[in-house]
Amino acid sequence: MRKLMQTMFLLLVGLVAQAQDIASQKAMKPTIMVIPEKSWCINNGYVKSESPLEADYEKAVLNDDVLSVITKMGGIMEQRGYPLKLLTSVLDEIKYEETLDYALQSKNDGEIVENDLDKLMRVAQADILVNVAFERKTYGPRNVVEFRVTSVDAATSKQIGGEVGRSSVSGSPMSVLVEESVLGFMDNFTASIQRYFQRTIESGREGVFVFKIASDCPLNFESTVSLNGEEGELCDAIDYWMSENAVNGVYTQASKNRVRLVYEQVNFPLSGKGKFGAKVKALNAESFIKQINTFLSQFGLDISVTPVGIGKAYIVIGGRS
Repeated sequence: MRKLMQTMFLLLVGLVAQAQDIASQKAMKPTIMVIPEKSWCINNGYVKSESPLEADYEKAVLNDDVLSVITKMGGIMEQRGYPLKLLTSVLDEIKYEETLDYALQSKNDGEIVENDLDKLMRVAQADILVNVAFERKTYGPRNVVEFRVTSVDAATSKQIGGEVGRSSVSGSPMSVLVEESVLGFMDNFTASIQRYFQRTIESGREGVFVFKIASDCPLNFESTVSLNGEEGELCDAIDYWMSENAVNGVYTQASKNRVRLVYEQVNFPLSGKGKFGAKVKALNAESFIKQINTFLSQFGLDISVTPVGIGKAYIVIGGRS
């Protein structure tokens, strides 16, 4: 009877912990970063001199109106409980990041390209990008602000929601006009973000993974390997790992040849346990796919991973030294 009671107690503790974990996940809010919309930057001349179709966010935030808008918009989101990554802080981090281009060159035959927005996402590790575009019109001493805001999944660049607003004609400061123009739609806007994020918690974040065979790799994707008493190709073994680790086994093998294997629409979890009993931590494409290294080691293989943003990663497979 005592053993039965102990077993029931342990089961109850487990169920309570599971319920608390589910409740905490439901209460989670995505981390956001507010930035000026790319097309707005281009149309207003905030572009790279060497690449006129590439937004220059560092130049944009030197404009007082831009800084006022993203600061006010971020503050409004933060008041609603959303964790915030500051664009200016992320830009500073990128500027002084010594290893910014640490593996984005010859290792993958020039295939990897990471633009400035990808860099922002990789460094910020924000879940949702909030793009803002605005126009200030002057009527004598008074101003009016027309405002457009869109929310985008930082991993996939898919739009989640969008709204437009307009302030009254007033002599108030820019920050006041911004607040007036967005408060009318902010509840609907944040609700669409929260609904999307909740679905992401349940079904996983979507990612893209490109596997390549290095010159020192003893196998290719068509090589025969043994797994769980069966024989198949190396790509079949990686398929097996994907089916076991993707949320609800959801993934798509987009293309395959002897030296290149691409997976798209891979639903990977937002969080996972760290090593050595560490607490649960947020996952991005890089940290998720690094977990395959232990699996591939049984075939004498090792990997190196190069992230692009937070939703894409290149994996180079070589021989284990």
